[in-house]
Amino acid sequence: MHDVSDTALVESVGGKDRLTGFVYSALVLAAILAGAEFIEFVPTFLLGGLLIYVGLEFLIDWLWKARDELPLSDYVVVVLILIVIIFSDILQGVTFGFFVAIILFVVNYSQLSVIKIETNGSDHASNVDRDLETRELLNQEGKRVLILILQGFIFFGTADKLISAIRNRIMDVEGSHFDYLVLDFHHVSQLDTSAIVTFSKLAQLSDRIGFHVVISGADEKSIKQLVKHEFFTFGDQQWERNYKQHLDMAMDWCERHILTDLNRDGEQKDLALEDVLGRIAYSEADIEHLSTFFEVEQREAGEYLFREGDKGESLYFVGSGVVVVVLKLPRQQENILRKYTAGAILGEMAIYTGEKRTASVRTETSAVLFRLDKDKLDAMGKRFPASTAALNTYIVRVLAERLHRANRNLSRYI
Repeated sequence: MHDVSDTALVESVGGKDRLTGFVYSALVLAAILAGAEFIEFVPTFLLGGLLIYVGLEFLIDWLWKARDELPLSDYVVVVLILIVIIFSDILQGVTFGFFVAIILFVVNYSQLSVIKIETNGSDHASNVDRDLETRELLNQEGKRVLILILQGFIFFGTADKLISAIRNRIMDVEGSHFDYLVLDFHHVSQLDTSAIVTFSKLAQLSDRIGFHVVISGADEKSIKQLVKHEFFTFGDQQWERNYKQHLDMAMDWCERHILTDLNRDGEQKDLALEDVLGRIAYSEADIEHLSTFFEVEQREAGEYLFREGDKGESLYFVGSGVVVVVLKLPRQQENILRKYTAGAILGEMAIYTGEKRTASVRTETSAVLFRLDKDKLDAMGKRFPASTAALNTYIVRVLAERLHRANRNLSRYI
């Protein structure tokens, strides 16, 4: 405390250079060597006045001026600390202020929303690209998936608010009922034990109301705690609660279950070229016209269709298997940006713009692909303009659907 008062006094009289420190040290050394008797020659009222001056300056800065600078709650804590110091001592005052500040932090932090972004399956789809008809169907059914991207530190206060928010979504009669709840923990800094216990209420709510829960992006410690408290379901239970590593994987799980509910299990079946073109062409004659320009390719798992920087000379339809778009950053592992399944189209942008490929594409499983080269597309346009127009219209619809969904999703972040 003496050091604080000395420092404040020197600061108030403008002593900010090194000479002040040397003079102060010299006086202390003189008092040690000569004794403290010479202090008796300094008038008592002068020393008392200096202490009163320093004390009043502290009160003015920390109590009077702070009333406009601090939030009301923090200012009340400062006043309470001062009262405790007056009637007790400074150590108890500081200790009291420390515990009051902790309580105040818990109360204030629990008022913050743990939900960073709320969206649904129509606006935020998985990174699995299916055929246009299936994609449009999933867009229609997307409101069955409620996605809550969480943030910050989750403890009992914020966890209770999260459960209350989910209950409010359920009770919202104007909103459509969701069958799948996706909780993304990618932006969550920590999940404490009290919050894990609170999540048992969510498990009970899931069983009672009837909806699936998928958690994504959580750290290993949180997952182990949830497993320990039997949050996840194992076995053949009607309402599942499971974990996926990424949000895209969680959304793919939900989409596949929705397609199963709609009896669209066959969307992953192998497609012949005629099946793919049948979704595009206006008539049987168009299918014949278009099919003569395509090349059928059999690819093994791990083969590259093209690499980043290659010239864009072909587009592909996927007949069977899974094809992935990959991007390899320097000194990092290969990142999978997107997946394509049966019926999807890929590589179409470069064939129209003439630009180089911006990413590499390879097969994840053995696959059958239908390739259309740029020169074949040009020849098709000259010989069969109506059939080519049908193909171009289909590609425009695919691009429009992707752009529209991307814009809707982006609007959630703005």
